Amino acid sequence: MVYVHIVLVKVKQQVLSNGFEEFKARLETLRDLQVTKEEVLQLKWGPPVWDARAHGFNYGLYTVFRTREGLERYKEDNDHKDFAKMNLIPNVDDVLAYDLEV
Repeated sequence: MVYVHIVLVKVKQQVLSNGFEEFKARLETLRDLQVTKEEVLQLKWGPPVWDARAHGFNYGLYTVFRTREGLERYKEDNDHKDFAKMNLIPNVDDVLAYDLEV
């Protein structure tokens, strides 16, 4: 079994209009965190394929973890929390996180 962590965000209009490429580049630095290097098997950021079905969520993260413990470690990691506070939260209007075992 692996664990999938999905995060959907509604990027602020001002970010979409001015600075979206910089925002996306900063999100990619999530790969540089030690906990990500140690626990994440796959990581992909991207827009929805069909906007009409996305309920306003216009960018998302898909990550795969080997174990539940790895996902929990990632979730509680201080560097991960700091990453979200500095790079994600100030630039989005809403966030939805969802985790599942597959």
